[in-house]
Amino acid sequence: MPDQGIDAYAAYLPAYVLTDNRLDADGPPRTGGPSRGVAGFDEDVVTMAVEALRHLTASTGPLLLATTSAPYEAKTAAGIVHEALGLDPGVSAADLRGHRSGATALDLVLRAGALAAAADVRTTRPGAPDELGQGDAAAAFAGGGARAAVLLGRAGHTTEILERWRLPGERHDRVWDERFTAEILAAAGLDAARRALAEASLDAVDHVVVASSNPRAAAALRKSLRGAGQDAALERATGFTGAAHPGLLLAAALDDADPGQTILLLSATEGADAFVFRAGDGIREARTGPPVREQLAARQHLGYGRYLRWRGPRRAGTGPPGGTAPAAPPMHRRAGWKYRLEGSQCGACGRITTPPSRVCAACGIAGAGEAKVSLRDRTARVVSVTRDHLTTMPEPEVAVVIADVDGGGRLSVYATDIPPGDVTVGMPMTPTFRRLWTTDAIHNYFWKLRPRKDTTDGQ
Repeated sequence: MPDQGIDAYAAYLPAYVLTDNRLDADGPPRTGGPSRGVAGFDEDVVTMAVEALRHLTASTGPLLLATTSAPYEAKTAAGIVHEALGLDPGVSAADLRGHRSGATALDLVLRAGALAAAADVRTTRPGAPDELGQGDAAAAFAGGGARAAVLLGRAGHTTEILERWRLPGERHDRVWDERFTAEILAAAGLDAARRALAEASLDAVDHVVVASSNPRAAAALRKSLRGAGQDAALERATGFTGAAHPGLLLAAALDDADPGQTILLLSATEGADAFVFRAGDGIREARTGPPVREQLAARQHLGYGRYLRWRGPRRAGTGPPGGTAPAAPPMHRRAGWKYRLEGSQCGACGRITTPPSRVCAACGIAGAGEAKVSLRDRTARVVSVTRDHLTTMPEPEVAVVIADVDGGGRLSVYATDIPPGDVTVGMPMTPTFRRLWTTDAIHNYFWKLRPRKDTTDGQ
């Protein structure tokens, strides 16, 4: 029987970080305190999952999306991710909900060779004590192999406890007094960790990673398990990222681990889940995106007033003035363009037409553009920039760019993750899946362009 393990992984941190939640602009900057990763106003769990998953090789198992902040209540968000990734229709897609769902998704990656992403956008009431203690992120894992890590042992412990919850229609979590719940979660976590270590025939490991929705429980577990504290330092820089947190901390540990080293991952939320891994010989090739530390260093600081605008009721914008909501039939007919950024390649002259058309925009031949080519992983270079000051999005202005795609095709889309005034002609950019706006309770997703990031992985 082949080893159960993780064959590939990736983490995604949004481009923004909030380090101060005071509105007093005249006050001194706050340093040394906790900070939180902040998803852009055009990001949600779907877009972050796509970003984390887009470079992973598809496995034969199902696609899973674990989150506590899905964009729809009665619609499967994983289906949108499935479409954007261009997976085979035979691959099933399902949502997992709740704070424990991130650990459950990882368990199914190991047991069923699933392709899974855990993503969350965490919201709190403005000025709440844990506002800087929550954060946004995504992590993705593919099973079916063990290049990144081999599973040595696992254990779980379920405890029904009222710790964090949210009623349908509410935006923010309710939290019970953490002093009461910490002891219960710490006991569950220690039980799961000891049984997982016993199954792995280990007394100690090289890396201890603890994720918990209760900060007191996390601190107690790290102390009891003699963790070095890298996971706590990362959490202080990103905040607790909900369902994504176990995966995010594990991805960072895999970034730092050498082949053969052992890792204990413990998630203590609504009980506990513990996994013991041995880093695989192909761990360096298994990471498909930039390292977590590199993403941390590249983040842009965000002011608190701008953060509150993004988190308001008009967070993703309301669509163009007089615009109508997207309709199901055209979205289905144009799914290749809308979700996968596919252009049509002419069989006569080889040029690419965008949006796709039966008539080639270059040579005018009809019926030669049946071949579809995805442009989502190609570099696009800005040809012109327009700064829109009448946008309905929660920003005073946005940049609309026309860009030529390397290899053919032209895009007219919004720029994101960059101040509009910094977009210049000739700038290399890369497509990123985002939420344009929400109209009549329908989220409209499409592709934008963000500045190309030259990373150690060349992605």
